[in-house]
Amino acid sequence: MDDLWSEVASGETVLSKSPPLRQIAAVSVIIQVGGRRLVEARQLMANGSVRERNSPPAEKMLPGETPADAARRCLAEELGVDESRVTLDLARAKVATRRTESPSYPGLTTSYRLWTIPAEVSGLPAADFTTDEAFGDKHAAVSTHYWEWRRATGRIWRLWR
Repeated sequence: MDDLWSEVASGETVLSKSPPLRQIAAVSVIIQVGGRRLVEARQLMANGSVRERNSPPAEKMLPGETPADAARRCLAEELGVDESRVTLDLARAKVATRRTESPSYPGLTTSYRLWTIPAEVSGLPAADFTTDEAFGDKHAAVSTHYWEWRRATGRIWRLWR
């Protein structure tokens, strides 16, 4: 419940009460180089457990934030990438909405509005790599992100987990 309350307090989530519905707007950034896409394969949690992800860099949008602003913030927070190294392809951005049970909060229906934005990011490692959450944030639930370059397939990705 603390995590859900933090999402609501920060504006990442809106809750309605009748019926209960969690509403989230998020952005997913597709980075592709030479037929390979960047995927967050898994996360090492602060408690030592491992969470499988298999998804592109993604972030919940904050109130008043545009999809482009959220994409740039996502890359800065998740990959430590400065905005000057990012080129977003907003002409190819797509948005989709889906309503499903939340994997984070079983029993709570969630409406996801997900923007998918292709991007070019200069200076990323050519081999698989890791990043630390918020570069040392001692209160973060995730301590390490494991990034892998995977063969790109015809469809952009499995958008929903």
